Amino acid sequence: MHVVIDHIEERRKAYEGHDFFVKLLTDESLPGERRLAWAPSVVPFIMGYSDLNKYVFRKGEGDADIDPLQALLNAHTYEEDFHWQWMLSDLEKLRADSRMPLSEATRVLWGTEFKHSRRLCLGLASLAADAPAYAVFAMVEAIEAVSITIFEHCQGITLRDGRECEFFGTKHYAAEASHSIKSPEVAESSLPTLDDLRRGEAMSMVDRVFLLFDEWSDGLLEFAIENEVNSDTYARAIKQSKEAWPENIDSFTFEP
Repeated sequence: MHVVIDHIEERRKAYEGHDFFVKLLTDESLPGERRLAWAPSVVPFIMGYSDLNKYVFRKGEGDADIDPLQALLNAHTYEEDFHWQWMLSDLEKLRADSRMPLSEATRVLWGTEFKHSRRLCLGLASLAADAPAYAVFAMVEAIEAVSITIFEHCQGITLRDGRECEFFGTKHYAAEASHSIKSPEVAESSLPTLDDLRRGEAMSMVDRVFLLFDEWSDGLLEFAIENEVNSDTYARAIKQSKEAWPENIDSFTFEP
């Protein structure tokens, strides 16, 4: 498994060269609001990731013979439980919060502007389905590597009013860096030795996870460039959703 961890670090370093970091997140010439303009578009992924932890990654609780890696994964899923609440608080700081009917909020969250985050959740769920614990562990380690890289670069980004975000800032980075899955005890003694076949499967999982996140980061950068005013983004998403509804839907005849 240590070979897999080293492979994750190699992929993480390559990921850090993505244009999302180079052209946006690390560009200190931009105001904080612009560097974090992608934040609203991650809502479907962050909330979806909460569900992935609860309903996909967490397995076998209470089993006497639970796989040690699965037990470690289960503990990690609880450490992630509350992070999304910081994100909701940050939406207000970023002026991305908006009062709207539930029907219109649904049109926004399931509109085309947010599709990159929904697709990421579905892709991760598909990879994790029926995967063995060592492969899911490799997946979660890769996700953690992405997460800590993003939030490390979010540290110190201040908004025009001098405030720093919680989720998109130092507070979240510190929480990610302190997870038990990253502890020296885990790194040195708790990870099993994988045979060549299983090691190959785990490394393949890592590669596929980083591919998903590369595509997601393309979407984050595109969203940040094209959506400077959140209220305009939401209004456009609602309008597009309504216009996509066929005017003559009530006259459709469905054959059994």
